[in-house]
Amino acid sequence: MRNKKMSLSTQLIIGFLSIVVAIMLVVIITTNVAKKPYSLARSRAIEIAKSKANLESASVFDIVNTDQTVYSVRGKSKDKKDIAVLISQPSDSEKKNEEEPKLRVVDLKEGVAPDSLPAAKSANYIRLGLYKNGEVWEVRDSSNNYKLYDFKTGEELL
Repeated sequence: MRNKKMSLSTQLIIGFLSIVVAIMLVVIITTNVAKKPYSLARSRAIEIAKSKANLESASVFDIVNTDQTVYSVRGKSKDKKDIAVLISQPSDSEKKNEEEPKLRVVDLKEGVAPDSLPAAKSANYIRLGLYKNGEVWEVRDSSNNYKLYDFKTGEELL
């Protein structure tokens, strides 16, 4: 048998394709590793909301950072009401006594609809969270401007 040598163009094509495949694998693996903490937090928050707060189906999950970090799960309760479950982790001083997260169930009909807020038209997203232990709508627009509105009154807080 005679050994055939690959032409230079074939070698370049195989080398180029090998580099492209390697880059694609790195991007896919990095993306999956980066998404894992968010995915775990989402599934755990929904599981807690379903088991402890009468949530039947979740439609929205957000992580809201104001003066504390809160996992916000919105959806339908077992009696078909629109509710939100706000889950806050205990602070470091509270962890000694209590390991369970704090839950607050909010009936969404008891507050201002997010679409009726003054900044709603230019908002990239609107999230329900906690600020100074009260429920708030967090609104961010495309310029990354940040506003907080009281959930019950719609009054701008920050």
